[in-house]
Amino acid sequence: MLNSLRGSGGGLNPLGELRSAAGIDRLRILGPDEASGRGTAVAAGQYLTDDIYVELITDARGFTATQLEVSVTKWLSVLSQAGGSGVNSLNVRIRKDY
Repeated sequence: MLNSLRGSGGGLNPLGELRSAAGIDRLRILGPDEASGRGTAVAAGQYLTDDIYVELITDARGFTATQLEVSVTKWLSVLSQAGGSGVNSLNVRIRKDY
């Protein structure tokens, strides 16, 4: 998966400009995923609250998915993804700062 393409400190940042113009919180380009049948895709997301984030994912082949992330604590999140091609998943994410 490719990281979010956002720059800091000036310079050319077309995805950042598009993200700002569209009024969304994140805009990412994702690499292909053979397991789900997804090609290179675009993901656009918005925080509904400080603890709830929703993201739409689509590629040029017709793959679409919706991902929901709910932060339970600062270090624990639950992620749910539902796709139009029947791909559904539920994951738990644990983060630790070192």
